[in-house]
Amino acid sequence: MTSRLRYRHAVLVLLVLVQLRPTMAGDKSSEEPSPETPTIETLPSPDSSLSREDWKRRIDNARKRSAQARQEWRLNAPLRRFVPEPPEKIATRRVLSDDTLQPGDIVSTDKGFFLFRGWSDADRQTPDLAPLMAR
Repeated sequence: MTSRLRYRHAVLVLLVLVQLRPTMAGDKSSEEPSPETPTIETLPSPDSSLSREDWKRRIDNARKRSAQARQEWRLNAPLRRFVPEPPEKIATRRVLSDDTLQPGDIVSTDKGFFLFRGWSDADRQTPDLAPLMAR
């Protein structure tokens, strides 16, 4: 037998043993829980003590809350509508935050054309722009 075939055989044996382990004698995990041990299935549900009328009342209240939520959703639909920002505003914000600007660059904003003269503060947050006059 080659070493590769032996390896595959060993892996197969291990897989079979892992599958058979829970059914081996003396394994506590395969035993049924004792009747004294409470399990999730044996614990009573808090809703099991409701009368039929109380249960129906809870269902009706839930349906009313659901209908009210749907109505509010429809009424507030115009408030949820996405209004895209105009491209001019997006371009202006992009130009004003561009850290590659050099003094002498001409930039176009939503207010017109401007000459970039540099940054007006040390942290390079506010550009110093001069308006260009139309010819």
